[in-house]
Amino acid sequence: MADDNILPEAVNENRAGCFGYAVESVLEERIDKVETGNGSSPKVVPKDLACTHHHQNKRNLVGEPHQIHRDTSSTPISDKQQPSKNDSWVWCPSWVELKTHYFHELGFIASLSQLFGATVFWISGFTALPGILNALSPGLSDGIFWTPQIIGGTGFIVSGWLFMTENQKHWWLPAPTVLGWHIGAWNLIGGIGFTLCPAFGYDTSSWAQYQASCSTFWGSWAFLIGSLIQLYESLEKTPVSVEPLA
Repeated sequence: MADDNILPEAVNENRAGCFGYAVESVLEERIDKVETGNGSSPKVVPKDLACTHHHQNKRNLVGEPHQIHRDTSSTPISDKQQPSKNDSWVWCPSWVELKTHYFHELGFIASLSQLFGATVFWISGFTALPGILNALSPGLSDGIFWTPQIIGGTGFIVSGWLFMTENQKHWWLPAPTVLGWHIGAWNLIGGIGFTLCPAFGYDTSSWAQYQASCSTFWGSWAFLIGSLIQLYESLEKTPVSVEPLA
C-alpha cells in the first residue's frame, strides 16, 4: 500500500507550482475575490532562479535543474483559466503532462521505479506461502520465487539512488545534511540487501542460503531505518505558518 501511495504523492508534489502551497495560501483570499467577481486574477508561474526542481532540465536525467529560461512575467488570465479547487488533487496525469513534466522529474521516476519493484516483488511474496514454495520444482522456484526478487530489488536500488540524487546539488555530490538524502541512502542499502538475497538463493548450499537470510535481515533493517526517517520528515514537510489578519 505504501508503494501504491507514493506515486500519487509524487504526482501532486507542489501542486501549486514551484512556490508550493504557501503561495496558494497567500493568494487564497485573492482567488476568492475573483470567483465572486470582485477582482482580477494574477497568474502564478514558476521562477527559474528560485526553482530547484529537476523537471526544468529536459536534456538529461541527473544534470543541473537550471537549464531552461521562461518568461515569468505575471499576466491576467481569463475566467476559463482561473484555478479550480477541483484540480487540487490528481490521481492520473495526462500523457502530455507525463511527457513534458513528470518524466523529467527525479521524484516521479524514483516513485515509479519503486512501485514497479514492489509490484514484481509481490510475486515472490505470493509464491512463498506455505504449500506453494515447497511444491515447486528447483527450476520453477528459480523462475517465480527468486527471479522476481532480483527484478524487484533492482527497482528498489534504482529508486533509492534517484531519491538520493534528487536531494543533491550535483549527481556526484552527497548531501548528508538533508533528511531526504538519508531516506534514499537507506532505501538503497535495503534494495541491495533484497537483491543479494535471491542472488545467494539460487545456490542451494547451506552457506549460500545462510547469506540469503542475512541479506534479507540487514536489508529489512535498512528499510526500517529509512521509513523512520521518512516518518520524522513527514511530520514537518512544509513548515510554513500563516498568521491571521488583524
